[in-house]
Amino acid sequence: MAKLTPSRPFTAAKGAISLFSAPLIVAPPSEQVVAAVLQYADVREEHDDGRVTLRFTAARLAREDMALLLGEACVRARDISIIWDEAECEMVRVIDLAPLRAGREGLDQANLYAAARKRSLRAMSNVTLHAAA
Repeated sequence: MAKLTPSRPFTAAKGAISLFSAPLIVAPPSEQVVAAVLQYADVREEHDDGRVTLRFTAARLAREDMALLLGEACVRARDISIIWDEAECEMVRVIDLAPLRAGREGLDQANLYAAARKRSLRAMSNVTLHAAA
């Protein structure tokens, strides 16, 4: 009787993910990051209703003075935008793109897993038949 032996399935996958896994939860930005955006933001977008959107550019965050000010939080600061009301002198909203970035990385991992699975299934279709001794 012939025996089927698949060749090492899913060897190219980098950690399994589940379709039923919980979404990645990202901690809210720290007070230090929000204060830095308010004080040192280099992008200022004016709106018609007297509000302003403040955020950092990648070039500003790459500078040495920002690295000294924020330390590890420099990476986190790239995801933060603040809508500021000039008339009321208050924050209207803090926009955080980190959950979207985390979702995109999860999607990339799912695509890598699917490609590895296709390669493994293709390899399994070329199963070698071994004669039983």
